[in-house]
Amino acid sequence: MLGCAGRMGEVRTLYAIAENCPFDTLLIREMKRAVNSLLQLNLKRFRLPQKVGTKYSALDVMKQALELLYEFSPSERNYREAVRTIQVYSEGDEEMLRTLQMSFSLIANAVYNAFSGQRHAESLAPDMLFLQGIPFDRAELQQAFRFVGVKPPQLSPPSVRNTVFLDESFEPYKLLLEGKLDQGEAQHGREEHWARVIEATLSKASGTALIRAGAEHVDRPKSIVQQLADRIHHGEVGRLSAILSKKGIRIEVVHRIADVNKVFGER
Repeated sequence: MLGCAGRMGEVRTLYAIAENCPFDTLLIREMKRAVNSLLQLNLKRFRLPQKVGTKYSALDVMKQALELLYEFSPSERNYREAVRTIQVYSEGDEEMLRTLQMSFSLIANAVYNAFSGQRHAESLAPDMLFLQGIPFDRAELQQAFRFVGVKPPQLSPPSVRNTVFLDESFEPYKLLLEGKLDQGEAQHGREEHWARVIEATLSKASGTALIRAGAEHVDRPKSIVQQLADRIHHGEVGRLSAILSKKGIRIEVVHRIADVNKVFGER
């Protein structure tokens, strides 16, 4: 377990797990859309494997690919086997192949980030956990993972006494979920809101605190070029560390979770 924060007047440390694919309500909805695209594809056609009399749906192929990737632990070899499985069962059908590849990239990365984040959070054993987004709909969370044959991850490690969702009272995030704002618009004032929530929470309790959030929020870009690219891609982000620093809170990134497709698929 990481050391507790300092006494009154000292700089408070907020440990961070920087995720390229942050585990929040938006991700769950993207996973559901991917599953729906596979189900719709299945209404049009099924692919027959060599075993006579057995039919594989697009969702079955996806489950098999994910099972291959996460057998024991993900690896370059497992990733290639998963991709090859998708290609084989698509049998030259471009629509099937395109839909399966897009869905696999999204779902495989979502699973990788969710469970890697969970594992590292558990190893840190924090007392407080900050998560971006709003509280999950339990049924949506269960369905998004179980539909693709994966056990849903746990939100908080056993050590956590208080889990705080940073966007729970941030109206633009709710408007984003309702489709009334785009991603860029929903970022205005978001990190300032997070900072107020974090400061208020930490002022009331001692102990180790951890935040799991998108890398664009908690991780400092390594160069000016990367900073400009992040602002273009993500909008009004990347200032959380500076805002919290003025409040006597220092973010320390203890783990970074990359895109599984880049880790194993681009070698």
